Order: sequence, then C-alpha cells, then structure tokens
Amino acid sequence: SLKKQTFKDFEVLFIDDGSTDQSLSILKQNQEKNFFIYSKENGGQATARNLGIRKARGEYLTFVDSDDFIAFDMLEILYQKAKEKDADLVISDLKKVQGEKQTVFSNYFEVKKEKNKNYMVSHMGPVARLYKKELFIKNQIFFKEHVIYEDLASLPLLGIYAKKIEVIKKPYYFYRIREGSTMKQKKYHKKLEDIFIVMENLKEEMQKRSKNKYQEELEYLFIEHLLYSAYLRFLSYHKKENLQKIKKNMKENYPHFYKNIYFKNKSKKFQIVCFLAYMRFDFLLRILKKGKKEV
Repeated sequence: SLKKQTFKDFEVLFIDDGSTDQSLSILKQNQEKNFFIYSKENGGQATARNLGIRKARGEYLTFVDSDDFIAFDMLEILYQKAKEKDADLVISDLKKVQGEKQTVFSNYFEVKKEKNKNYMVSHMGPVARLYKKELFIKNQIFFKEHVIYEDLASLPLLGIYAKKIEVIKKPYYFYRIREGSTMKQKKYHKKLEDIFIVMENLKEEMQKRSKNKYQEELEYLFIEHLLYSAYLRFLSYHKKENLQKIKKNMKENYPHFYKNIYFKNKSKKFQIVCFLAYMRFDFLLRILKKGKKEV
C-alpha cells in the first residue's frame, strides 16, 4: 500500500484517457485523499502525460504506465538522491518483464564525462526516472501529441536544461513487454512513419534551443532511431520507399556517422546493422534477421 511509504508528501495522479473498461470505477472505489483522478477523451499517451505534468503539484514527478509496476521503495530512493544532490533528474535502471522472464536493462548510456550528453543518447522512454517538474514547465517541454515516438520528440531536450543529473545503477521499475503494441504488430501501421516527423522536429528543437551545442548527440539519435531501429522495422514490412528515405536522410545529413563516439561504443552487431542499412544491403540484413528473432 502506498499509505505505508516512509515519506508522506506525495500525490498519485491517475489519468483516465478514455478507458472503456472498469478502470475508472475501480479507481473511484479505492480513492485515497492523496489520489487524484482526471478523466479526458482518448488522445493517446502524450496527452495523458502532458495533463499529468500540468496538474502535478509536487516538486518532482515520475511516470508509471498502466501495465507496469515499481519497487515499493523506488520513489523514496530516487527522491532522497534528488534532495541530497539537488538534482534536476535522477535515473535508475529498469527490468523488462516478458512472462516469467525478467531482464535488467540499463537506462543510462555512459560514454562521455558530461552526464547531460550521456542522458540525451540513453533510453528515451520516460519511466524509471524522477524529474524536477520545473524542467518541463519552465522550458515549455511537453510530449509531442498525436504521434507515436512522443518520448523521443521531447525527452532529449531536458538534457539541455538539467543542471545536475544523478544515476542509480539499480532497477526499481518493471516494464512489461506488450505484444499488441503498435511497435510489435504483425500488420503494418501507418503511424510508424511518424518517426520522420519526430526526428525532424527533434533536430529543429535541439538546434534552436542549444545553438548546435549537441550535434554529436543529435547525430547519434538519428543513427539509433532512424538508421537502426526504424530501418529494421520498415525492412520487416518490406517498405522500400521508407528504407530509401532513411538512406537519403543519413547520406545528406550524417554521411560520416561511423565516426560518432557513441556509435563507436555500441556493439559490433549494432555497427554492422547500421553499415548494412546505410549501404542498402537489405538481403544481408534479412539473412541476419532469419538467424535471430531480433537483430
């Protein structure tokens, strides 16, 4: 029970994003004094999270997706670290849960000395982190609405403004792998093409807000999310026009991506996939994918 937490000054915001099951009724039946329920028409994860950011009254906030769960002491540990170090952002690891299998996943990609830069190229999901609310409000950073990849469109921008970031290399968040999500559907979903909108928007915002200070970080984000992840995804659906679009984008903007310091610190498997994608050796990539469930 949350009532047993050792610190009392917290609130839990439940955002009902147009649910059609009994979630809202169950919440109301079990509502406590520090539980706040907000209902809205279905608009997607970004609209729900943005409403939560605006409604939150605390100094810090975190996100928990409806299917996931957190360790009993996660909030206490992250909050104590934030107050002790006067941090704007505290990052912990997480566990990916698929059936009975749990795998520890690092939420922080440490390559450079500057934690802000490392954060920008780390896992771009919003969970397993404690954020100072001011980071979002003061800098007008919200999740991009009406697209998927909404996290990628906004979260790297926080690294521009965070004065201090702390990292705890222990997993406190349990992320359930959802087989029915947009990213894992067997049938092609047009929304997957939102990646092109999101990456261009991210590029524009990062350059405008930082005056091109984080060019290597931005380049890596294109490498990982466009040349690697999006390319493999479109390859699975045989979307040749999108594959060519990725190749053109990388050739025009980041033809020397292989010199990127973050890229050099990735696995050989990751690097090989990126080179094959850039060269449009799709048949070789398909051979690799046949040997493994996921490249």
